[in-house]
Amino acid sequence: MSLQQVMDIADSNSAESAASWVESMFAFHRGALVDDAWLRAARAGDTATANALAWAARVFAEPRMAQVVEETLANDAGSFDPAGFSTDVVEQAFVRLGVGDQARKAASSLLNQAVAVPLFVPERYGSTIVGAIRFLPTAQFVPAVVEFLTERIRVQVSKVVAKRGDSVELALLWRANRWFGLTKDEFRAATLPRATAPMLTRTELPSDLRLLHEEARRRKQVVLQGAPGTGKTFVAKRYVEWASAGRGDDSNLSTIAGALPSNERTPQDVARAAIRQGLTAVWDIAQFHPSYGYEDFVRTLAPVPTANGVTFQAEHRVLSFLAAVAVELRAAGSSCDVILIVDEVNRADIARVFGELLYALEYRDAPVRTPYTVDGSASMTLPSNLILLGTMNTADRSIALIDYALRRRFTFITLEPDASIIDGAPWHGAADSAAARHLFEAVSGLFTTADNNAALAVGHSYFLPSGDATNETESLKLIARRFAYEVAPLLTEYAAEGLVDGAKLASVLSTIGVDGDTGNQDSVERALLDWLVARESGNGETEPPGDA
Repeated sequence: MSLQQVMDIADSNSAESAASWVESMFAFHRGALVDDAWLRAARAGDTATANALAWAARVFAEPRMAQVVEETLANDAGSFDPAGFSTDVVEQAFVRLGVGDQARKAASSLLNQAVAVPLFVPERYGSTIVGAIRFLPTAQFVPAVVEFLTERIRVQVSKVVAKRGDSVELALLWRANRWFGLTKDEFRAATLPRATAPMLTRTELPSDLRLLHEEARRRKQVVLQGAPGTGKTFVAKRYVEWASAGRGDDSNLSTIAGALPSNERTPQDVARAAIRQGLTAVWDIAQFHPSYGYEDFVRTLAPVPTANGVTFQAEHRVLSFLAAVAVELRAAGSSCDVILIVDEVNRADIARVFGELLYALEYRDAPVRTPYTVDGSASMTLPSNLILLGTMNTADRSIALIDYALRRRFTFITLEPDASIIDGAPWHGAADSAAARHLFEAVSGLFTTADNNAALAVGHSYFLPSGDATNETESLKLIARRFAYEVAPLLTEYAAEGLVDGAKLASVLSTIGVDGDTGNQDSVERALLDWLVARESGNGETEPPGDA
């Protein structure tokens, strides 16, 4: 096809200034139209790619438009800047470039083409674009853009090609990443193949996780409750590690989303990424606290910068986002689990945090209307492939144990202090193992059913080895330090509140060589270490030196 034929087609379609824009946007060699990636995509019926390449062709061909796109629509990193997506803002950018009376028309044309690609969902006031509601995925176009630019530059700027052999870096030299709202790293990553890996295989379920697993499958929401140090969060994360087939870090929501371009961090994109990577679980963690609310956990109105200042836009929070990911995974036929750990679930005002979703917890897969419309829907569903896994400290008396409405919707599994976990830990020798076990048993005697304080017991986690120790001597020092700086202050506080008998506590501390002011932690550490060393050298002596 010749240049004249292309212009005739443009004229017959009432194209404006056909002679000028056709010659700039299409490539011709010796009067014949070059068959490039743009034309091949259009001929193959790939409208999305053809639209994206038409956008690239225009930006490549028009220097002033390129400058506006690269400096007004994109920020310094290359991502799209919401404040730039306004007809007024783009018009002023063209005015500064000397476009004059045609600046308004140029601005409208540029943004309308960006809508047609589509690069973004516009916010309009009448027919005028005043902002961007959200940006759309563009990374899928990058391989075609690189191919297109390589072909164009080879025809029009051949000397550059001879100097720059890497086609991706050549496209970045032309700042093509900014045309599609991508950072340089996101642009490079988008050129790599997105092959789908087979789903991983989980190992056999550990026996100590079987009850948790069965209840998570049956009830969909479980709370691990127990005294401090009983390993509630540790067990929850162990379950996640098993559910993710040993890829807990890769399966974390932040990791998955962080590897995606900023305009592809939607539930749909996260679900597709999880399937591509063959993941068996997607998970995240939230920690409740007294000021935590619905807007932190479910959905909220978040400030978004615009050309006219700031507007507020409804957005997912962690529960709503993961629920949407779970819906997408199920729709795609994936058996990937979605798990949300809610740490310290009883520390927040449950009714305020969950709101209308107390109903959704009981009636999984039933849509519930929320105060906020996100992604075009005011409804939200908690699907059956979403597992909520909470932890609850039974010793925390500063707050209510848990809302009864929530209690009947969860299974509660109690974790007890367990000396066998101390015995099975990787100690350096017999002395540090025996010392830890002895301290654990001494402290355990303070918490009994008769004293009505068993729920406050100090768990085994406080008596486990530290990874900082390289030998048995260092291990004993760290046992003494942990006791002085973690266990003793907790016991002292219990005694001050009347939860542990003060005389009984003093007696227990005396049996391990600690007398006097337990508030002086340095003294507690030295006294206990001296006693532990003497106990080791005394061949099993369990009383402090001089007390026999």
